[in-house]
Amino acid sequence: MKRKDLILNLYFVIGLTVLILNDFYLKYEYGNFLTGKLSDFAGLLIFPMFIASIIPKLRKSISLITGIGFIIWKLPLFTPVVDLINQLPFVSMYRVIDYSDYIALLILPLSHYLINYHEFRPIIKIEQIKSFLRFSLLGVSFFAFCATSFPFVEMPQGTVYIGDSYNIKRPKDSIIATIQKLGYNCDSHEMPSHTYDGRFAYYQTDNIVRYYDKQIFDTIASVKYFLEEIKPNKTKLTIINVTLSKEGHIQDWKTLKRLSKLYSSWLKENLIEKVK
Repeated sequence: MKRKDLILNLYFVIGLTVLILNDFYLKYEYGNFLTGKLSDFAGLLIFPMFIASIIPKLRKSISLITGIGFIIWKLPLFTPVVDLINQLPFVSMYRVIDYSDYIALLILPLSHYLINYHEFRPIIKIEQIKSFLRFSLLGVSFFAFCATSFPFVEMPQGTVYIGDSYNIKRPKDSIIATIQKLGYNCDSHEMPSHTYDGRFAYYQTDNIVRYYDKQIFDTIASVKYFLEEIKPNKTKLTIINVTLSKEGHIQDWKTLKRLSKLYSSWLKENLIEKVK
């Protein structure tokens, strides 16, 4: 098979499908260790094939080059480059420095073998259709690789219901003091007695900066939550909702579900764990 037809094989198509499905759906619906590594495995499998189909002269070395590039990409020393790129207009690059991602390098020998030694038939033989499909896959692949590091998602506006509760082995006053030590406000607000199971007050913390890989990703305008002392040294913290901006409204329930999981996980890591 011609090397330029590398991306027309079933391995590449499956890898590309997994990469797109994981980045745009599975990570948001089922965020866990598996979905966190799946894109790395899929990307490292098909990226060398993508480059080898464009620059056939690199087919012997592209897997090695990809591996070295992936290692450098995950190192803190690459941070100044990321910062420099983020200074460009309309560009936002994100990455997670997680050395456990290096496990995905194990897929590179397979990619090297498929590029250089494996004989497979293209998924279609008609030359005219092959040309169209080849350029289509090149475009989709380029988008998928970029989307992993350059999110094309405009931050939403509106309020997202959370509803998660946490039992913290500390008195309420101590939790409030800790939140204030983190540099945030913790204001009490009265509310109608007929709402939220008869509870008369909730607390609100404003302008929580959300970081992604040590860089500001977005700002949560406010978080509303209940603080109920169950025992003298035990408090139940229930997150009511988060407001992502001062204005706006989210109506799509799938978007609300995804954002609820996303911000619930982020608040647990960046707020709840810090006050325990």
